[in-house]
Amino acid sequence: MTSHKFKVGDRVHLVKLASTNTVEAFLNMVTTTEVTRPDDVWEVTRVLPADQAGFQYHVRGTHDGPARLVREEQLRPF
Repeated sequence: MTSHKFKVGDRVHLVKLASTNTVEAFLNMVTTTEVTRPDDVWEVTRVLPADQAGFQYHVRGTHDGPARLVREEQLRPF
């Protein structure tokens, strides 16, 4: 059985991935670069159970930005 790659309190970077979901792809296209700059540091605030597509996490920017729901493949270690 696989386990989460990250835990609450871990600092991570977000990685933008090409999406086959048209809504998600559109949101990635119109999201300001300020929210997802490669050098931004995010903190895992909640670990969610796996679904059919894998693990999900709640992350919050260390710059006190909005919280986001992301998939494990969208994160890389800080």
